Amino acid sequence: MPKKNLRQAENRAPKSDSRKELIDVALTIIINDGIDALRIDDVCEKVGVTKGSLYWHFQDREGLVRAALFEQLRQLSETQLASLDAAIENATSRDEYLVKVAGSLANPFDTNESENRWERWEMLARARRDPELKQFMTEIQKRYQHFLTSVMTKAKDRGVLRGDVDPAAVAAAITALALGSNHLSYLGDEGPTQSAWNDLMLKMTDMLFPTK
Repeated sequence: MPKKNLRQAENRAPKSDSRKELIDVALTIIINDGIDALRIDDVCEKVGVTKGSLYWHFQDREGLVRAALFEQLRQLSETQLASLDAAIENATSRDEYLVKVAGSLANPFDTNESENRWERWEMLARARRDPELKQFMTEIQKRYQHFLTSVMTKAKDRGVLRGDVDPAAVAAAITALALGSNHLSYLGDEGPTQSAWNDLMLKMTDMLFPTK
């Protein structure tokens, strides 16, 4: 088959949608070995598709990397949102609710949570220099804000969140607090102890979710 016709055949739509598999494999490589370790040949081999199939879904390697990072951020965001939503749905008392919500806001002493926030910061930084990635980040940030606002609205409707605050403002503050908490990693002995930080989170939460 002539080279031109072979290229055209490779770039026809794949028989099955392998996009998710490609993203999952790329994300696994990025998480385990970093972005520089991602090679198109390796991804195609693991998924069992041709390069033509991959390029049907993604314009180039950067497009695949961008999609994988976007999926990573989506997963990280939904994990925190699910935790906050579960606190409202499952808490049997106000005190239990406060502890669960405070624990969901930001825990700079949890290595996994802190690493997840750094990855989110890296995405935000990359988006400032990449218009296409900025579009993705804007979409996911708005989606995160919308979901978190709905969680806070639910809390307000149930009389758990104080009635004189805007759920959207609370949602934005929670995100800012979570991302900003990573600066504690630079403070060392100058920063607060975990006990002092947790006590502050409980007090702040108590102001937003007062006793009825």
